[in-house]
Amino acid sequence: MTDKLVHRYRQAVEPLLAAGERILDVATVYPVAGAKGLGDGAGARLGNKLGRIGAVSGEAGSLAQGFPTGAGAAMHKLLLVTDRRVAFVSTSDIRKAADVLWHAPRHLITRIERRPRFQAMARFRLHFADGSAVAAYTPRRRTVESLADHLGR
Repeated sequence: MTDKLVHRYRQAVEPLLAAGERILDVATVYPVAGAKGLGDGAGARLGNKLGRIGAVSGEAGSLAQGFPTGAGAAMHKLLLVTDRRVAFVSTSDIRKAADVLWHAPRHLITRIERRPRFQAMARFRLHFADGSAVAAYTPRRRTVESLADHLGR
């Protein structure tokens, strides 16, 4: 799956790379803190609040607190893993360079943890060296496994 996604999003992410930097993985992700369910009734509001529990943990100024909760109207929200860093990027057109919304050096990412799946998508937590963590969804469980191969378990 990784090779397919890297190939699909190459035009969007390659311009973001520094000289000599290599792409290891690209994953479609949705930050839990910005996720919304369908509907606007009381049940939907309650479901959204429950779904966001544990979305971000960490003190003000931590790596997790700086992680974006969404990417506005951008259709493609991606977690880019290179040999040097991890970045959250977004783009509305995969044929054009994406926008970097957040990034951190690889050594500050300690591991990725697959979380129980109660939704249609797989949920995971990205843990940082400062003790903070951020949760996100991805369409496939295999994506979390691929990310864990590069970032640690």
